Amino acid sequence: MPRASLIGSRIRERRILKEIRQTDLAKSVGISPAYLNLIEHNRRRIGGKLLLDIAEVLQVELALLSEGAEAAVLSALQKASADQPGINVEVERLEEFAGRFPGWAQLVAHQDGEIENLKNAVEVLNDRLSHDPFLAAALHEVISTVSSIRSSASILVESDDIEKEWRDRFHRNIFEDSGRLADTSESLVGYLDPAQDESVSQDTPLDNLEKLLADQDFFVQKIESKAQVDAAHFSKDGSDKAPSLDQPETDQFLMRHRSIVETIPSKLLEQAETQTDDPAEMATICQVSIPDIFHRLAFRPVQSGNAQYGYLSSDMAGAFLSKRSVEGFSLPRLGVGCTLWPMYTALAQPNVPVVEIIKQAGRGAEPMMAYAIAVPETPQSFSQKPRYVAHMLLKQIVSSDADPKLVGVNCRICPIEKCSARREASILSNGF
Repeated sequence: MPRASLIGSRIRERRILKEIRQTDLAKSVGISPAYLNLIEHNRRRIGGKLLLDIAEVLQVELALLSEGAEAAVLSALQKASADQPGINVEVERLEEFAGRFPGWAQLVAHQDGEIENLKNAVEVLNDRLSHDPFLAAALHEVISTVSSIRSSASILVESDDIEKEWRDRFHRNIFEDSGRLADTSESLVGYLDPAQDESVSQDTPLDNLEKLLADQDFFVQKIESKAQVDAAHFSKDGSDKAPSLDQPETDQFLMRHRSIVETIPSKLLEQAETQTDDPAEMATICQVSIPDIFHRLAFRPVQSGNAQYGYLSSDMAGAFLSKRSVEGFSLPRLGVGCTLWPMYTALAQPNVPVVEIIKQAGRGAEPMMAYAIAVPETPQSFSQKPRYVAHMLLKQIVSSDADPKLVGVNCRICPIEKCSARREASILSNGF
């Protein structure tokens, strides 16, 4: 039912909340109770002075009766219903529900957002627990130390005829191991709880770099204006204050970005985009490599008329080298991504462009046009084998006749069942 035709339902709901009888409201605005009854059941249109008078008597904003629930609440309710396809939701009555019960509508929308935040938190924590090298080393140290303490203690308890020299040695081992266990546990707690140790960063160097780039809308003004810039002078406000970045990785990114910007200035890129939307053809027009076009398209501000791109590069081991996230496609913070991604297909056939329409399984995912290619990282030589780097460009698409290929984020948080590419069990195997 159209939003405008539900004004009567909103009037009735507000009247009941105010504990005003239908007869009294009708008398206050100068109409008959029968006519008001027709209005409240959406059988008569209402507007103008009469609607203004009713809003005044009910002591509510006119917009609350004429427009109903905010569009954001309705959008959130539609998203919540789409996230639970197994539940039969009366989608056609969402406006009526939001208009009659605005508080409940906001609660449902808020809880759906909280669920989304909790799921994201679980994904981040799972990534850290599964792939974080510090956690793996710390937990191994804890387990090894506890085993050593238990072994020494059991010998002391179970043996009655231990010489004093050996007994003292076991006591000293237990003392030293317990101190090491305390230090490791303190470091582990400080790493997991940033509130206790603010100096410990939980972000990877790539995360830090991407956040700083995002603060500048992915537009490095100093490089675009051909000014000298390195990691120590790369900050949001352009000051000399050094940000918390990994210096070598940031300098490496800025060096490559400068080279690409100088080779593909903004005007040349805009000219190529007016002729084609195929990145390979753009590369031909600009006389550059496909990975350079990927980088130039991804690391630029999203302006009116420009498509939004995501970008990811990885080495042959699957380790991420550079990235720009895009809405609707999740990238793991640690470890490797889903082996079904086109970039890993490209590694199996170097120098051959790969293009697929893909969509991640799960909430909030959007179909993406994924372009990928793997090229040598080092110059070709007869003396050594080339090391290849895979590059993948992600472009949001509105619609497509082809069904997207279903992919995941990584195996640990992938809900796809019976996947031939699965390497380990998913924590979401029984649903979330």
